[in-house]
Amino acid sequence: MLAPKRSWIQQVVYLIGMYGQFLKVYVKTLVEYRADTLIAVIAGIVAQGSTLIFLTVIFNRIPTLAGWDFYELVFMFGLAATGRALNQTFFNAPFLLTGYIRNGRMDMMMVRPVGVLFQAIGYSQELNGVGQLITGFAIMGYSASHLDMAWTFLSVLYVGIALLCSAFIQFSILLTISVLTFWIQEVRSLIYPITWLYDFTRYPLQIFHPLLRGLLTYIIPYSLASFYPAAYLLRPEQYGWAVWGVPAAAMVIVMMAYFIWSQGLKRYSSVAG
Repeated sequence: MLAPKRSWIQQVVYLIGMYGQFLKVYVKTLVEYRADTLIAVIAGIVAQGSTLIFLTVIFNRIPTLAGWDFYELVFMFGLAATGRALNQTFFNAPFLLTGYIRNGRMDMMMVRPVGVLFQAIGYSQELNGVGQLITGFAIMGYSASHLDMAWTFLSVLYVGIALLCSAFIQFSILLTISVLTFWIQEVRSLIYPITWLYDFTRYPLQIFHPLLRGLLTYIIPYSLASFYPAAYLLRPEQYGWAVWGVPAAAMVIVMMAYFIWSQGLKRYSSVAG
């Protein structure tokens, strides 16, 4: 099937409309399976609440952690949790790639007049991310109300940009790992540990060993997806570079991941072959 010729603007509008259809199906799923949705929300509240309890216990004994106080850490945790929830809810494709290849669904996606990666993202909405998304925003709002933060239109806009960058950075890192499945048969034993590394960036990087800080900043740059955006919002005079550095880094990371994906896709051979 040949795709109709469109200008790049028409193509963007077409893809936005198509992704809207994917989201419509996702919303219908949430409404149809109300019990599952409720369980997902409760699970998200419990998961995030347990970390808040942990932080409360810690700060009952120490006033600050690496110079950050309780509500600053809660805000940092809330932004990290929200970014992860966005990634899990809308960009869960890297976890499904191996299954698409093994069950032959990749063959079907290859012959459609829309990019394979776009389809994989469209099919990947994850129900369990809903609860964490709701509680993540609630935690950010709760902590921000206890902090002396100057909220302006630009700072609110930056929160939105930072959360999108967080989701894109996480997606790109995990996509890069999952693309290895085009060369080797099993990568899930690697992709899950890489995912868990993100949990470190819910806390100030200063509390970790320099080697781990370097790993999370330059090799697997999760810190750009959570710690540095939160640090800028909390202390803009100290982390001013993050206002442009985080979006710029996210663009570079996304482009690199897409290039690696393109190279991997060239190696794909049909399961029917």
